[in-house]
Amino acid sequence: MRHALQTFMLTSFFGLALAACGGYSPEEAQTKCDLERTAKASCVNDAAYQQCLSCFEQCGDTCAIAESCPIQYICSE
Repeated sequence: MRHALQTFMLTSFFGLALAACGGYSPEEAQTKCDLERTAKASCVNDAAYQQCLSCFEQCGDTCAIAESCPIQYICSE
């Protein structure tokens, strides 16, 4: 029983660790990029918006926003 509990705890820990390293869901990325587009409308064209979606889906919180116009989104790691 103790071994099963240890295995469960270890598996849960690694599952959470991997989830924290992943990107956003498509819905979360869309919400984030919609906010970006609203706040910085003149610098978020269609190409930048698609780049935003891709970056946040792939990198999540590690997506970096370059202060340029049009804005560029890159994974910082």
